[in-house]
Amino acid sequence: MKLVAIVGTNADFSYNRLLLQYMQKHFQAMADIKILEIDQLPAFSIDTPQDMAVWTFKKAIQNADGVIFSTPEYDHSIPAALKSAIEWVSYKHNVLYHKPAMIVGTSYGPQASARAQEHLRQILASPDCDAYTLSGNEMLIGNAAKVFVDGNVTSASVRAELESYFNHFVDFVETTAPKEDDSMPKQPYLDDAYIHFPTGSLSFREVQQIFATIPFEIDLIDHNDKFSWYSSKPNREHVRYPNEIGETVEECHPPKALPIVMKIINSFKDGSRDSVSRPLVMHGHRVLIQYYALRDIDGSYLGTIEFTGSVEHILNFYDQGAWGASDGTTDASQADATSGASGHDDASDADATSGASAHDDAPADAAAPDTAAPADDTPAPDATSGASEH
Repeated sequence: MKLVAIVGTNADFSYNRLLLQYMQKHFQAMADIKILEIDQLPAFSIDTPQDMAVWTFKKAIQNADGVIFSTPEYDHSIPAALKSAIEWVSYKHNVLYHKPAMIVGTSYGPQASARAQEHLRQILASPDCDAYTLSGNEMLIGNAAKVFVDGNVTSASVRAELESYFNHFVDFVETTAPKEDDSMPKQPYLDDAYIHFPTGSLSFREVQQIFATIPFEIDLIDHNDKFSWYSSKPNREHVRYPNEIGETVEECHPPKALPIVMKIINSFKDGSRDSVSRPLVMHGHRVLIQYYALRDIDGSYLGTIEFTGSVEHILNFYDQGAWGASDGTTDASQADATSGASGHDDASDADATSGASAHDDAPADAAAPDTAAPADDTPAPDATSGASEH
């Protein structure tokens, strides 16, 4: 279970931060808790564009199974910085929608943050948030300076109460998690329907497994600029979540990548460009990302499709001389073991996968595919995920 825990203040020192750090360590066997700070978030305004800090904050909440809020109490309410953070994730977005939320709080006084927690419950129940808060459970830790010593909770009764609340919250998260409809097949394409192409037919079963088998992953932003589909390839370079489907380009990209992303998409829409390629290193290995304009047979724009895959094995083949000497000659010992080229001894120069020998009359200076970087030489980001930020 993955949870995020929000420190409800931008103060340099806070017992509420210590409380979340204690929970992170104390409950690590039950949940992976990531602590989020709000001190880097700008003050919310509908006229202020979201920056990278806001985008990262929203994404962390969106991809978590539940949220823990730890709030102090300022003037019988929550701090302004926390209210601003909540506005960032609720204005024009549904990041908190039906997200299980746990509210805790501590302060110097004996009443802890009782009024602030009650106010926070009201905020999270508002139509723009519509989070699920667990009723019948409160965690009010007063006299914080005495309860927390060296980052640990010294009171046995406080520990017991916190453990009881957290256990209830874990059950609450599991209970409210979206359930698969048992009436629906687990693999929806396992039927006898076929798609008939001019070049042959594929069953839905075959289509599904092709996308899961090919050595690169595919993502699609549709013609309405929404992230609409991704392939089910295992061990993806870009991890995807079903709840991201339907996000706009703005929602699924870091702010500083967005202008370049839109430049690529707009160049596909206006027909000035059909593809962009970008090599980079991800997760310690070399990867090639290729973006293509998806068009119908009449040339109308259908969306932007992204192919991502590791090229380490290709580069290793090259380093080992798999394509022979630079003059085009190839040792017999370096025969293509993967394409079965030995079965075509009378056409040793042919492209084993595309039959390129059929185009020997093409001019030597034929234009290369459009794989140039954008005109301003700015590195192109991942057009569906902003992976250049990771």
